[in-house]
Amino acid sequence: MALMNSRWILVKRPEESFDPARDVAKETECVKEVLEPGTAVVKVEVLSVDAFVRTMLDSNAYHGKIEIGSTLPALGVGTVVRGTSLASGTRVLGMVGAQTYATAKESELTKLPLSPKLSLGLCGVTTGLTAYVGVYKVCAPPRGEIAVVTAAAGAVGSVAAQLCKRAGAKRVIGIAGGAGRCAALVEKGIVDVAIDYRDEDVGERLDELAPDGVGFFFDLVGGPVLDVVLDRLAPKARVVICGAASQYDNGNLNAGRDAKGHGGGVVGPSNYLKLAERGASMHGYNVIHHASSFPEAVATMLYYDYMSIVTMHEHCLQGIDAFPTALAALFRGARPSSSSSSRAASSATEGEVARICETRIGKLLVELE
Repeated sequence: MALMNSRWILVKRPEESFDPARDVAKETECVKEVLEPGTAVVKVEVLSVDAFVRTMLDSNAYHGKIEIGSTLPALGVGTVVRGTSLASGTRVLGMVGAQTYATAKESELTKLPLSPKLSLGLCGVTTGLTAYVGVYKVCAPPRGEIAVVTAAAGAVGSVAAQLCKRAGAKRVIGIAGGAGRCAALVEKGIVDVAIDYRDEDVGERLDELAPDGVGFFFDLVGGPVLDVVLDRLAPKARVVICGAASQYDNGNLNAGRDAKGHGGGVVGPSNYLKLAERGASMHGYNVIHHASSFPEAVATMLYYDYMSIVTMHEHCLQGIDAFPTALAALFRGARPSSSSSSRAASSATEGEVARICETRIGKLLVELE
């Protein structure tokens, strides 16, 4: 019996916010019976919902654009059902895409040494390893200082916050959207204190919680919040730029880029001179440039997981149909609700997007049935 693949394809490049009803469509097709040499068919079991996916939907994408009609990109885990050199039943990890069966080059698949959720979470390049490198390898980690982490309820941010606590931060302050999520961050021990940027004045709260300034700032959001924290740095503070989620779904990251990747419409910090005033430093990084640190990072994260020092909290959705909604929800917490953000999903999915935004802590996954 022929295998049937259900996949989500890009039909229109997003206009500002990603809209599942407008920008993507699901199609079903037969998986080819005859494999090209060096390829394998993988039954996809778990998909990781990551911020880089949204950036690849723009025409001038930093991470490499996908073409109209192409399958939405996604890291995932699955089992080989047909292969050239990979045996059937082999568990693999790779860029399998938002689909139920992926036909991929075997050279781009990695045999799965760990559980699927560890491979995509604490030991995953886009999540746990990104957090580890940012906290420990980019600059000196926070020891006896106040640390601030933005997008603290997200996959990378929630792990980075826990690593800051492990490193010896005096206090870890998480910034997230929504009172429920902020309360959960404290209840689960991810942060010491949480600031709800939607309903609280972030600057006033930081003045209260860090009167002597912020010594370590792990930023995943950018935009106005970055400026607010820069204005409150302690002497010799370190700022780690991991991402800028507030600039992704509105298209700012890639808007206006030329063929060489120059330009873009990202809203940058106006308070950058605070770095000079405070003798502080700002460090940007791409986790791939720190591949030599991966063995150490994986070993450490496995130990932290075993000893329950760091926990990868997960929010799992079921079925391939959930992937576009999950992607839309990923960015709803990155900025306050507005007329623009309300277009992130059609009315048919708006309720589900809102529900995910209000409850999600940690890694967003889609488990296929």
